[in-house]
Amino acid sequence: MNSLKEWLKKTFPDNRRPVAERRVVPGLEAAPVAGSNAKPDPVRNISASGMYVVTEERWPQGELVPLKLLSHDLPDHHSDLQVVVQAKAERWGEDGMGVSFVEPAPEDLWLWKSSEEPLPEDVVRELRIGKALTFLGRVCPSATQDLKLMFREGLSNVRVACAVDIALLAEELLAQQPDFEKMHAPAPIVLRIVADGSWAEIDCARQLWAGLLANSCTLTGDAESNMALVDILSQLATIDTRLFTAACTRSTKFVSADGSIAASSFTCKAEDLIEITGAHDLLKIDRNLTQLADLGLLKERVKAKFFTHDDDATITPTTFGLELYALCHGHRGNPQDFFGAVSSGSPIHADD
Repeated sequence: MNSLKEWLKKTFPDNRRPVAERRVVPGLEAAPVAGSNAKPDPVRNISASGMYVVTEERWPQGELVPLKLLSHDLPDHHSDLQVVVQAKAERWGEDGMGVSFVEPAPEDLWLWKSSEEPLPEDVVRELRIGKALTFLGRVCPSATQDLKLMFREGLSNVRVACAVDIALLAEELLAQQPDFEKMHAPAPIVLRIVADGSWAEIDCARQLWAGLLANSCTLTGDAESNMALVDILSQLATIDTRLFTAACTRSTKFVSADGSIAASSFTCKAEDLIEITGAHDLLKIDRNLTQLADLGLLKERVKAKFFTHDDDATITPTTFGLELYALCHGHRGNPQDFFGAVSSGSPIHADD
């Protein structure tokens, strides 16, 4: 530590320190999150430590302001190409304000790895990665270095994007809990969820992983038992996930005599299964249904040897399947509250 201080003193005399490189990124805009009708303002320049926004706003120095960054040329519904950062007002200019980044942490950003002129979407993607790393490092400090290595070198760009989605969804779910800033998760759980969840190709699969990550964060940090649930999610292919989601959302739920959540028998026609899965191979769908039953997520079916277009299929979720589905959407506590509060024996639906 002393040698570092001596090096800084010699290299940057008079208390000067290295300044983060700023770049102009045409088309990059920022808008305050407060007030959905806020008009985005252009970002004049940006660095890993902050940015200058050309705006009529003048926030008090030191005030924290959530800002949404996005590209001027992309529609607002491209959620994967926009990011909310926590910024702190630092200084006023004649035509705007300079702000510093509070989250994501500047040390988690690799904004200018390339010498090429960055596009707005490149900056937003990097800020999303930095925000995901900041969140994961907060809930699991001991895994910080392994996570950085995974995001920066271990995963493909596509898998990194999936892992980022999972982390940011989990952060949103966790923020709904009291004392969420004090919660943390075991390193093996976090690393497995990031690694295995990064293969999730569809939104509903990433939602399941995000909910499991959020529910693995506790005040005591002792959610090691969730590893069994990680093992189950890791075995779900895309078709499995679509079938499981449909069974849990479309079936009629009720509270059984023992107080547990249950579902009435739910039957689909062959064309319904094709619509749900996006696949036309009924034999493959049949194998997926068997897989879900083997995992304990769907009830065992009584079926003919060969599954045809004329057959119906029962895809009724088990109590365990419904409990897992609720937990993997960030719900804590009694799963019947997730599907709707009812008296014993009364039917309920997920969308009631």
